[in-house]
Amino acid sequence: MKRRIIAALAALGLAATIGSGVAPAAYSAEPGGSPYVALGDSEAAGTGNLPYVGQSCLRSRKAYPTVLAETLNTSVASAACAGAKTDDVLGQVAMLSATGDLGPATRLVTLTAGINNVDWQAGLVACGEGGDPVACAQALAVAQQAVQVLPVKIGMLVGAIRMAAPNALIAVTGYPLLFGDVTTFCSVGASQGAPAKFTAAQTALVNSFIEGVNTAITAGVAGYRQQTGDSSVRFVDIAAGFDGHGLCDTGDRWISGLVSGKTTSDRGLHPNVPGQQVWAGTVAAALMP
Repeated sequence: MKRRIIAALAALGLAATIGSGVAPAAYSAEPGGSPYVALGDSEAAGTGNLPYVGQSCLRSRKAYPTVLAETLNTSVASAACAGAKTDDVLGQVAMLSATGDLGPATRLVTLTAGINNVDWQAGLVACGEGGDPVACAQALAVAQQAVQVLPVKIGMLVGAIRMAAPNALIAVTGYPLLFGDVTTFCSVGASQGAPAKFTAAQTALVNSFIEGVNTAITAGVAGYRQQTGDSSVRFVDIAAGFDGHGLCDTGDRWISGLVSGKTTSDRGLHPNVPGQQVWAGTVAAALMP
C-alpha cells in the first residue's frame, strides 16, 4: 500500500522528498514551500495524544499529519491548533505563507476545520435531560445558522490555500461520528471526578451535528470545484472509516472518552492513537488516483 501511494504521488512531486524526515512544526521553511502542509483544528493537531511538540496548540507527535508524512516518507509543516475555527485557519495559511512553508513547491495540503464553528457542546448541555426546552431550541438554531454558512467558509478557505499553494493537491477531511447506536446510555469516562453518561437522545444529537458539519464541508468543497473547475481539491470521508469504532460502538474505540487530570483531560472526545492512524490511512487511500 505504501509503495502504491508513493508511486501515485510521484507525479505530484511529493515523493521526490523521500528521506527528508518529518518536521514537527511549521518553523523551518523549505525553498518555495514544504512538500506537505497540514492545517486545521485539534483533530489535525492530534490533541490528547502525548507527547506534544506544540504545547500552546496541543499538537501531538502522533497526529494524523505526522503519521501520514511518515507513510509518504516526506516532511510535514503543521500549523494545526486546538480550538481553531475556519477564520483561525485562514491565519494559519497567512502565517505559513509568510514563513515560506506554504508555497509553489507545496504538493499536498490537508485541511481539517469546521467543527469548532458549530457550538455543538452548547446544544448538548441545553438539550440534555432536565434542560430548558427554550434554551435547547435557541442552541439548535444557533448551530443551524453556523452550519448554513459553513460551505462558504470552507470554499473561501480552500481558495486562500490555492492562492498560496497553486500546485498542491488539497485534501479536505470531514469528521468521525463520536458515538455508535446508543439505545439507553453511553458511559464515556469521568468528568470532574464523576462518571459521565450520555443518553441515547444526546448521542444522536451530537452525531447529527457532526453529520451536518460533514455535509456542509462536502458542499463547500463541491461548490469551490464547480465555481473554479479545480479538480485538485478532494473531500475525504473520515466518518466511514471510523464506522463501528465510536464510543459505545461495536468495535474497539478509536475515540477517547472523558478523562480527568491535568495532562489527560485534553483527550476527551478526540481520536486516540489508533484513531489518528486510521485517519492518516483514510487520507492516504484518498490520495490514490
